[in-house]
Order: sequence, then C-alpha cells, then structure tokens
Amino acid sequence: MDLVQTGAEVHRDLRLGSQARLRELLRDHGDRVETFCAHDPWEFARYQGADKGSGPDRSV
Repeated sequence: MDLVQTGAEVHRDLRLGSQARLRELLRDHGDRVETFCAHDPWEFARYQGADKGSGPDRSV
C-alpha cells in the first residue's frame, strides 16, 4: 500500500483478514466467482450491468 493508503488505514488486522478471506474464496471457488475493485470506476461500471443480464466484459 502506498503512504496515503497506509495513513488512512484504520484497522490493519481487519483489512488483512478480509484480504485473506478473498484470496481463500478465489482459491476455493475461482471457477465460479470473480473479484473486482469497486473503487475503480471503469472496472465497477463493467460489473454494474451484470444484474441486468449484460454481465462483465470479459474480453479484456
């Protein structure tokens, strides 16, 4: 993490625990789930249409 993110971090242990659970989810179910960053407006926009039947653009 960069300096700004580290400075804004409130609960390091909770963040690291969440990361570990996400990695475990992908390891165990990566064939059925995808992760994305909701803080990236372009990436998030691709997934917003998923509930409308269009799904994410997987051509990238």
